Amino acid sequence: MNDAMTEHLIDVRPMPPRTRHPMIFDTWAKLMAGESILLVNDHDPVPLYYQFACEHTGEFHWEYLEQGLDVFRVRISKGDFADPGFVPTSRSKHSCTTPKAVPIEFVQPLLLDTRPIFARGDTPCKAIDDATASLIPGQPLVLTVPFEPVPLYAKLGKQGFTHQTKQISEGTWQVEFRKTGGD
Repeated sequence: MNDAMTEHLIDVRPMPPRTRHPMIFDTWAKLMAGESILLVNDHDPVPLYYQFACEHTGEFHWEYLEQGLDVFRVRISKGDFADPGFVPTSRSKHSCTTPKAVPIEFVQPLLLDTRPIFARGDTPCKAIDDATASLIPGQPLVLTVPFEPVPLYAKLGKQGFTHQTKQISEGTWQVEFRKTGGD
């Protein structure tokens, strides 16, 4: 064990799925270089890897410590890394344990009304980022906003989201974001 490195244990197994990614990324934001998260999960957290790869390229190292049927342990280290350590292949050797997308008709959308945030004079960026990070496969995000959020279309589009927009009243827009399919 490396005594110089501080490791923060996060066991997400008892947590509701929608709170897992926000908890992980809140902890990540507080880490210093050289520290790590020891993640314990009940399924292969490879979708989380993809999120780290998109948002923290070169800043993390991913190391599987255990890849079981019911328990996965991953060390995610913070620092400057040219190589992320693990790179997923198109077919995981544990594909039978990878969570499957929930059929869309069974998933309730995650609703986020940004109007009170704007009314306080704050920006809803963190709330929107937290909401997108907490989505389960197939779950849409529905935003209620006081104006058409055109810049958000490009930002979330880069993360694989499509959108449908409608103005529901004067000064109120509703935008539904859905993650597009892929590998």
